[in-house]
Amino acid sequence: MSRRRPRSDSPPRLDAPPRASGPPGGAPASDRPVPSPLSRFQALPWWLQLAACGLLVAVATAGWSWLHDPAIPRPDLAGADPLVVLAIDDAEARVRMAPESAEGWGNLGLLLYAQSYGREAVACFRRATTLDDRTWRWPFFAAAASSHLSPAEGVTLMEEAIRRDPKAVWPRLLRAEWLVTLGRGAEARTDYEALLALSPDHARARLGLARLLLASGAADAPLAILAAALDHPSTRRAARLFAAQVATREGNSAAAAAHLAAAANLPADIPWPEDPLAAELPLRRMGKRSRIKLVSQMEQAGALAEADALTSRIEREHPEIYLFVEGRLQLQKGDAVAAEKAFRQAVELDPKGVEIRFQLGRALALQRRHADAAGVFREVLAIERGYGPAWLELGRSLATFDPAAAVAALESAVASMPASEEARAELARAKAEGEASPQPPP
Repeated sequence: MSRRRPRSDSPPRLDAPPRASGPPGGAPASDRPVPSPLSRFQALPWWLQLAACGLLVAVATAGWSWLHDPAIPRPDLAGADPLVVLAIDDAEARVRMAPESAEGWGNLGLLLYAQSYGREAVACFRRATTLDDRTWRWPFFAAAASSHLSPAEGVTLMEEAIRRDPKAVWPRLLRAEWLVTLGRGAEARTDYEALLALSPDHARARLGLARLLLASGAADAPLAILAAALDHPSTRRAARLFAAQVATREGNSAAAAAHLAAAANLPADIPWPEDPLAAELPLRRMGKRSRIKLVSQMEQAGALAEADALTSRIEREHPEIYLFVEGRLQLQKGDAVAAEKAFRQAVELDPKGVEIRFQLGRALALQRRHADAAGVFREVLAIERGYGPAWLELGRSLATFDPAAAVAALESAVASMPASEEARAELARAKAEGEASPQPPP
């Protein structure tokens, strides 16, 4: 019969010596080795090890994405046209599917820019610029979108586009025009001259440099530089108006009259076909606003039948467009009161419609209610800060009762529309009238 082994948990005998509390060999508890995290992990069952590894990978991936994939900028789309919302949702989904695609970020930026969501567009263009370090297009669009918010920031951002391709025309041209509006004429002249060294017959650059030289007090140089701009379909009317301005300053009234008569017989200057903004943004305008602009463009081009056909197709979907067109027709008839009524009804249906509210301001101005009109134009600019025509009309309205504020508004109009001869002429007129008016005693 085998000997029975005593149980280890049996109570000790009363006469037995006390059992040592330390490890074998009598080592104290403080000297006992502490298991390392790795040994503890290795002691776990295999399935717990696998789960822990998966969790660690997921946390690391999420952290990397949080640090390296910036959030997609989302504008406030409350009350936005459903077509605009759908288009932005689709562009955002494409970015999420390929977050490292510069093209995806850039296309989202162009869509946002076309709908006047400037800050969000700039953020997208910046991301595209980071992902694609070769093309000048993304920093160019970032600068263009930013210029409506801050011309100085636009100038700074445009430096990257010029650095990437010093021979590209549009980055240097727009930066020169912005520098002029900021009063940095010497820098603008450097850009214009560098551009003309690459493209000697560039009409818009020649017109811009001629304006700059005239403002600096040069006598014969402006007209000598202007030559190519007098025949280009995108500058010939503006160039003749400028030539008339030069002749007037020189005291040559006959030459000024000849230039003005020539300008009056010319059609409006056509948009620049090479302009990247003109090529990209109209294709991405969505919803009601794009339809309103299209109706306006058709009317301005004299295509009234086509404008009527478009209006009849969409008036059931968007009655505010019908009212907008009705107001425009009343303005053409000279009935500003009836136009105001139609525009006010349209504004009630579409409070954020800048074109509708802008036309309401025009109807008020035609009634010589200039203070009311100025208030409406300010509402337009509160919605869309870079809306150049609103700055121009605000300046005209303010000129009747606040000349100093009118000059500031017209300076903003020139900054928003650097190529607008009309805005420049209004600003020059406002400044001249301010200098001629008697000053209050000190």
